[in-house]
Amino acid sequence: MDDKIIFSLKEFYILEKFQVAFYQSQADSATDEYYKKAFSKMVAIEQGHADYFATMLKQANEKVPQIVGSVFDLTGELLGESVEFLGRHHTCKLGAALESKAIKMYREFIRNANKKNLKDLKDTLIDYLLDEEFHTFWLVDYMNKHPN
Repeated sequence: MDDKIIFSLKEFYILEKFQVAFYQSQADSATDEYYKKAFSKMVAIEQGHADYFATMLKQANEKVPQIVGSVFDLTGELLGESVEFLGRHHTCKLGAALESKAIKMYREFIRNANKKNLKDLKDTLIDYLLDEEFHTFWLVDYMNKHPN
């Protein structure tokens, strides 16, 4: 794999791990069963994405980025708790913004994988793009139904 693909794999690993930390903070602090379940599902999906990118990096004999665990997790938790303090509407708004950024990044990564004729990678990235889009739809829908 070329350097651009390796860089993207590392970038996405970090992005997905941040999403896991942010969504986990929401699941952990939620009192509403539906809200908690939704964020727990997003955590599982995003963790699966992160695990895939880590595996791809290892297969390419590259190091998986070492995220300073406690600081990184703390950042996601603090952000999640701060936004949760402002209400679920703002939490979902921030989550949708994170997902929108991920969607743009995935589309570019898909184009690059396609140019390099990496069909298996491209197919997986399309699956992950769909996950991000579904998360966005849920977040926006929840936000619109709970304006406060």
